[in-house]
Amino acid sequence: MVWWLLSQTYREAVPGPGDTLAALREIGFPRILHGIRVTLVNSLLGYAVALLFSLASITLAYLNKHLDAFFNALNTFIQSVSVLVWAIVLVMIYGVTSRKPPILVVAAATYPILLSTLYSGVRALDDQYKLLAKILGATRIQELVYFILPGIVPYLAGASRAAIGIALRISVVAEAFGASGGVGYWLVYSYDYGYKEGVFAWAWILILLMIAVDMLVLRPIERWTLRWKQVSQ
Repeated sequence: MVWWLLSQTYREAVPGPGDTLAALREIGFPRILHGIRVTLVNSLLGYAVALLFSLASITLAYLNKHLDAFFNALNTFIQSVSVLVWAIVLVMIYGVTSRKPPILVVAAATYPILLSTLYSGVRALDDQYKLLAKILGATRIQELVYFILPGIVPYLAGASRAAIGIALRISVVAEAFGASGGVGYWLVYSYDYGYKEGVFAWAWILILLMIAVDMLVLRPIERWTLRWKQVSQ
């Protein structure tokens, strides 16, 4: 209702629901499916890169105090750099047709989220199991393998819910600067050509994609995390 009222009030800027549905039909299912696929792949690959680096970072930081300080500083630095800056710089490095900028921008955006949460988990588990590990005579590596890494799984699952959600939104921003496809690319493409119906159509595609991912992926992860915590307690 609100959307329809806005379309009646601002006819030149806001297309109505009917015009947007017509634009979706004009775009066609194959192009919509391709755009969604590109955005999902960019988001998940970027998340996977961030996850690998996060696990490597906490492993090295746990084993070496100097590396611990280094990764804390690196985390602060990455958080301080705007996503817009990452997108522009990476597009200049790899070009507008490359798939690397969206993937790496997602990795840069999700790495601090994962690393900060895992750091909290490592500190909590280290305090919890330090005495037990000492009694058992475990080495630092054994503590990491048998206590820390299994124990951070709930923290990792919780952080992943937030990271994957952000990955989808950030991927679209990075795609807007390139020409490799994806929902973000087609949204900006429609804007550049003054195709307002297309802008709204791709915006709705993104909204529905976010809702679907949240219901089918992120919420099950959250429920699984809660069950894991209950079992571990």
